[in-house]
Amino acid sequence: MNKSPEEYIQSMRTALGRGDLKTAQELAASAVKIYPDRSDIQQCAYVLAPTKVTSRPSTPEQRQMIKANREWLQKNREKYRHRWVAVRSGELLADASSLDELADQLEDTKGVLLTVLH
Repeated sequence: MNKSPEEYIQSMRTALGRGDLKTAQELAASAVKIYPDRSDIQQCAYVLAPTKVTSRPSTPEQRQMIKANREWLQKNREKYRHRWVAVRSGELLADASSLDELADQLEDTKGVLLTVLH
């Protein structure tokens, strides 16, 4: 006999309370198969689903851009300490005291490294 949706959710909470993520994930996967239309079960299954990582090969140009950014950061770390910076291809585009202030200065963030220097 199957557990009720509420029993599944309680079992997931109990497993998580014990630090047993694997059991909680297994319970969520089972529950969503039995109760696919329950939004609370769907949410649990989504939140507890194993992480999926995807990657794509970088191009030589992207690797060069990353290298140039890293070099800029190493060279300018002290000068911009505790500041947010926007760097693209080793060139400073903007700096600010907060991420919001920095974002306001940029029109396009594609290919831009946004970071705070410590």
